[in-house]
Amino acid sequence: MTDATYQTLVYTEQGGGTLHVKSGGVINIETGAVFHVDGAQPSAITAGLTTITIADAAGTPDYAIQAVTNTSAWGLASQQELISLLYVIKNLQNQVYDLQARLEAFGMVVAN
Repeated sequence: MTDATYQTLVYTEQGGGTLHVKSGGVINIETGAVFHVDGAQPSAITAGLTTITIADAAGTPDYAIQAVTNTSAWGLASQQELISLLYVIKNLQNQVYDLQARLEAFGMVVAN
């Protein structure tokens, strides 16, 4: 809970135990600064595997994936469902890599 007697947007309580950032306040971390928890920078995120490359993306994606089957070579109802699933996995990989890069750039985790 912020203290109404303070007029600044960013302040430390008397005694320095808590940092407050009011609405509109900003914490600016300069290049080269590092984020620490208990005196150490958080460890690196596990390195990702090679990203998926989808060689045959022909056809219309089918994002309404049906129950898995054992009568198809893909275990799905159609090739389009498998291709759609691969696109979703690739998109998730890209998002995780982007988050990792940002965390590393902000010094919040050790770089891989």
